Amino acid sequence: MGAVVKQTQRERSQQQQDTMRFFPRYPASKLVLVFGDYAAVVSGYGIAVAVLAYGFGRPDAWGLLRQWEPWLAFAGFGLVWLLILQHHGLYKQHIFRSRSRHTVLLLRSAFYALIGFALIAFFLRPPHWLDSRLITGTTFIAAFLLLSCWRLGLFPQLHRQLLRSERLRRRTAIAGTGTLAHYVAERLLLDGEHDHQLVGFLSDSLPVGTPVLNGYRVLGSWHHPTAQTAELEHIIYAEPMLSPEDLLQSASSWVRHGATTSVVAELYPTLIPERMVEDIAGLRFLSFSGVETRQLLLLFKRATDLLLAALALVVLAPLFALIALAIWLDSPGPIVHRQQRIGRHGKRFWMYKFRTMEHGAPVYQEWEESIRERIHAGKPLYKVVPQHRITRVGRWLRRWSLDELPQLWNVLRGEMSLVGPRPLLPEEATYFPECQQWRHQIPPGCTGLWQISDRSHTFVQMLLLDIYYVQNVSPWLDLYIVLKTIPYILRGQNR
Repeated sequence: MGAVVKQTQRERSQQQQDTMRFFPRYPASKLVLVFGDYAAVVSGYGIAVAVLAYGFGRPDAWGLLRQWEPWLAFAGFGLVWLLILQHHGLYKQHIFRSRSRHTVLLLRSAFYALIGFALIAFFLRPPHWLDSRLITGTTFIAAFLLLSCWRLGLFPQLHRQLLRSERLRRRTAIAGTGTLAHYVAERLLLDGEHDHQLVGFLSDSLPVGTPVLNGYRVLGSWHHPTAQTAELEHIIYAEPMLSPEDLLQSASSWVRHGATTSVVAELYPTLIPERMVEDIAGLRFLSFSGVETRQLLLLFKRATDLLLAALALVVLAPLFALIALAIWLDSPGPIVHRQQRIGRHGKRFWMYKFRTMEHGAPVYQEWEESIRERIHAGKPLYKVVPQHRITRVGRWLRRWSLDELPQLWNVLRGEMSLVGPRPLLPEEATYFPECQQWRHQIPPGCTGLWQISDRSHTFVQMLLLDIYYVQNVSPWLDLYIVLKTIPYILRGQNR
């Protein structure tokens, strides 16, 4: 009977977790910071109206406060300002270590927000309450001053108070017991400006209870959560001998258990772009926050894909016709080539591309065989293509990534996204099935983190890049990848 009760309690707890995961999980301190930023930005509009009424002798300005349109417009633009703050890294903990750096980034974000606001006013021709230079300038000055007072004065004090409450700190264990694990533990203990509460270590070679450092002991194995480790909320991997394959398998187990994970960036120094690395206690981490539904974000991502893909297909229709004619004149065979790929939730779909190689099954068998060879040998993937099989037009299409334009049709159908994980071949997916529950939560993308890297990573490292993207997907990360993809294509590096 007791076992049944405990099982029911666990099921209810899991249902509560699934409900809360409708939105991404963030530390309480970050949520407080976001809400404070938004309140400061929106309040700037009300203060600007008051300044106009009193300081500039404009009593008619009070009428603006009774109109819901300006409040609604600026409330919407406040969300854009938050995205600009996110883009400048102002929601990372290390930004509070340098007041001067923090101030510079605040000024820069306000400058970009002002430019965006001015562009909206110029192109959309909004009513007078948005088009007025006086109220626009006053609003941005007031919002910036409020943001500065909140971020540089009030929030640091509030943050310290929040960190004193153990209920807001995440019970954290370090996977590893070597020199690097000791160093990470010492940094976490010395620096109190983070929400991690170190409770012990995880090891596969030492028995439970073995002392490791300063009274902290081994709690259990890093591969399988046990009764002793059931309360852990975050795992930090700091074991140099841990292979990427073991890391993914271990992290998958902890994510199913409800914990979040991160990896010391020094273990993979060239994997993730520097701007995406998180700084905690002076250490650099790659964070994997666990598989979450985040349905609102995915809905927004899907709507953006639909709009942009439909627009691109209409605008690029003449280019499609010219490419089709060039392929037809250059070599015999179909104009569009299709390949079976693995999509969201592991479902297979046909991905479309302009044909760039000679027509015939042996050609693509040779290509797939070369991919399998590199995966099993742990060699960099690059763009694995048999060069002697590429047609004249195909070489030109590949150089400028024009062969991938038909994937816009896959995006329109919902089988792909503009930005996402690399679409795997069925042979690639079977090589490492443990990663599929991680990377297949969203549709594969036409471009992604692997595509904008130097492509010198192995297959497993590419999987880590894809998983990092899935766990950290955001509109600004998508925009960053798109902006990095454009110059990459214009330089003709996609060969």
